[in-house]
Amino acid sequence: MSRDVRIRSADGQDIDAILPLFTAYRVFYEMEPRAGDSWVFLVDRLADGSASVLLAEDEEGAGLGFALCYASFDSLSLAPQLILHDLFVEPEARGHGIGRALLGAVQELAQESGACAVVLQTAHDNAAAQALYRAAGYRRDEVFASFRLELPA
Repeated sequence: MSRDVRIRSADGQDIDAILPLFTAYRVFYEMEPRAGDSWVFLVDRLADGSASVLLAEDEEGAGLGFALCYASFDSLSLAPQLILHDLFVEPEARGHGIGRALLGAVQELAQESGACAVVLQTAHDNAAAQALYRAAGYRRDEVFASFRLELPA
């Protein structure tokens, strides 16, 4: 990396650093920012331990990117797995290896937890993310299709 970047596990004290990144991630995927709801969502996920957030910071402690992961299980492997649900790097910080560093930290987190794999999804048209994942050793799943059922609120 050409910038000094630190990747660390975030906790409830880091919500103010994560929130602008998280809302920018939502906007990237054409969602409303909903900063208040996003704040509650992040606080709840960190408080109940259902999510792990890895935060990339510069030398002054400013947030540059994050990865949000959930523990899950793989029934076919009979083992735990880690879902990399969200990965985002500030547009101005891209091209400095921060995404790669976050992926490395996700892999370490998965290995420490005894996971058999890290799984993720990204948009079909997000070529930059797909290139990053492939460069990091991720392979596109050619066996299983992904489906989603939206439920009424």
